[in-house]
Amino acid sequence: MIPNVIQFTLKRRKTRLLFLGIIAAVAFGSLELYLFNLLKYGSGKFIMLLLAIVSFFYAIFAILSLLQLKKEHYTAMYISDEGINDISTGNDIGTVLWKDVENIKIMDELGNTKRKYIVLKVQNPDEYIQRERNRSKRRTLELKLQYYSSPICFSNRALNCTFDELKDAVYLKYNHYKDTHQAKS
Repeated sequence: MIPNVIQFTLKRRKTRLLFLGIIAAVAFGSLELYLFNLLKYGSGKFIMLLLAIVSFFYAIFAILSLLQLKKEHYTAMYISDEGINDISTGNDIGTVLWKDVENIKIMDELGNTKRKYIVLKVQNPDEYIQRERNRSKRRTLELKLQYYSSPICFSNRALNCTFDELKDAVYLKYNHYKDTHQAKS
């Protein structure tokens, strides 16, 4: 019996780092505000205020991310009969539908042959790239398309599983999709 949805959670180390990042951002932001109050006009006062604002924005973003993860019970990837939704990469492309997947490849990570990526070659890569609202993240997806021939690349780096467990789950659901849809044809 194949489970309806296979889920992988985020590694605890990743959530701890996020929590420590929040603490560090608040501490640095507070220090920068303190220094802002000590400095005289024109001696870097504006830069200290700017750094404090950036630190507090990072802390707010990290808190919202941590709350979202907690709401999802720290689940970072869902693999279902419909497709795969990877939250661990930070890209907001939603569910990659199995019907769009033409091929699955295992490739070495650029610059690190010890790490591997699962690459889902999709028939409509530009559609998935355009789903990402953040321009810099969209550019990252475009670069992945150039190097890996697909913007949909993921690994187990942030997940609480081995690469083989992740690969087996992806192939299990993809093959199940192909079998059930070929039988209907």
